[in-house]
Amino acid sequence: MIWWVLIVFFAGFFAGKFINTKWIGRYNIILVLTMLLLFSLGLKIGSNDELFSKIDSIIFFGLLIALAGGAGSFLVGYIIERVVNKK
Repeated sequence: MIWWVLIVFFAGFFAGKFINTKWIGRYNIILVLTMLLLFSLGLKIGSNDELFSKIDSIIFFGLLIALAGGAGSFLVGYIIERVVNKK
């Protein structure tokens, strides 16, 4: 599966290098395709009963990871700023 993702990504990358892509911004095609991707992802998750029954623990651990990542980034940034300002 990952190979298909990489192949499609690089195909789009090289196509963007050689094809005029100014029309993409004019028609908001990226926004429409992103919304379609998010809808299909939600549809796939919503149809999975096992995943849907565990949604409360998924939300809890996702929030915990996000808060821990933010707090860790703040803490490391604060420590680095204190060390740099001492010198």
